[in-house]
Amino acid sequence: MFSLSRSSTKQTIKNVYKYGEKTPIDEDTHNEFRMHSRLLLSEVSQRKQKQDKDGSIRRTLQPISKTICAFLNSEGGRIYVGVDGEGTIKGVTMSDNMVDHFFGSLRIMCEKFRPISPINFIKVSVFDVVDETRDGIPKGYRNSSDDEEDFAPEFRAEAEENLEKCHDHSIGGVFCHCERDIFRGTHLRLLVVEVKKPNSRKPIIFQNEEGLAYRRRLASNKCLYFDDVRRMMQEREKIFPLEEEEKEKLDSFLDLNNFAV
Repeated sequence: MFSLSRSSTKQTIKNVYKYGEKTPIDEDTHNEFRMHSRLLLSEVSQRKQKQDKDGSIRRTLQPISKTICAFLNSEGGRIYVGVDGEGTIKGVTMSDNMVDHFFGSLRIMCEKFRPISPINFIKVSVFDVVDETRDGIPKGYRNSSDDEEDFAPEFRAEAEENLEKCHDHSIGGVFCHCERDIFRGTHLRLLVVEVKKPNSRKPIIFQNEEGLAYRRRLASNKCLYFDDVRRMMQEREKIFPLEEEEKEKLDSFLDLNNFAV
């Protein structure tokens, strides 16, 4: 698990997932699958946009910030980066350097949100995905016989050191030099981004880096307009939370019970 705060930065690999493994969940109000790690709109290439016949621009790849914003304005949820639309774990190709970039981009994204940064409401876990026909055992894999106290500090130190390198990355752009690592043989990763709803007496309506507010509706993100915001403020306490039974099922699958609040 990574924390975005440098003072408490740590990485602990809880498990390793197999390429092609099916998840026990579907995309819904609280879960979304992604096969890319683009957080910001500015990181999405114009080649991922198409112009419809009426002249409007339609994106074929949506930045993850939209879903994070929607979860913040709803009841929270999890984004699974490396799981395809069918719920199959495929992983995304990411070197350690590219993981550093992701966290740097996440930090910048949070700074662009309004009215406050949601950095304290987001936690990320990074897992290895093993294609047994190709990869063998990935770096960082812990056998059950390994001593956890010897294992964990090594990765905590490595994570803290790598986070300091974020200034070497081109954050917020379409391309960064670290993406060249894709051609050098890298790991398949599964990133789980957990977004918690702020526990605030006064309702907060978050806007992403585009200045737009979203709310979760079924398995999609709905852009909010003035009337929607006014209705949300009036009905905030009427949103039904995720059932505890489903929460336990997801936590059991991912072993993420140690997320800090």
